[in-house]
Amino acid sequence: MNFFKLATLVAFSAGFAYTVNAAEIAPNLNVNTDVKATYLVDAETTVAIVNPELSYTGVSGLELTAGTTLNLWENVGTTSDITDELNHLPVLEFGVKYALNANFGVETGFNYDLEAKNRGDIKLVATFSF
Repeated sequence: MNFFKLATLVAFSAGFAYTVNAAEIAPNLNVNTDVKATYLVDAETTVAIVNPELSYTGVSGLELTAGTTLNLWENVGTTSDITDELNHLPVLEFGVKYALNANFGVETGFNYDLEAKNRGDIKLVATFSF
């Protein structure tokens, strides 16, 4: 991949991210979207993903999330694009974060593959920041 293709992909991703930016659906209920473009120099591969996520923050210090990750473009192995996402069911990602205080928080999360009909590992994380 040359620099021109990378610059075009980044520009497209930035424009797409602008059109699908965070939106407040209701008080404490938001739709957040990240678009990430990654280029690995040594491997000469490019991956671009979009990550839509629904979050609820109605309880002080608590955040509930549900989202998925979709490939916009990938040239690892067989080249694919966003239309390939229509060929399979998504993998849903669920999470809960709770800030006990300004320096300590806990979170848990897991994903569920709708096509394989199985749940991934449940992740438990405690974070102490100083």
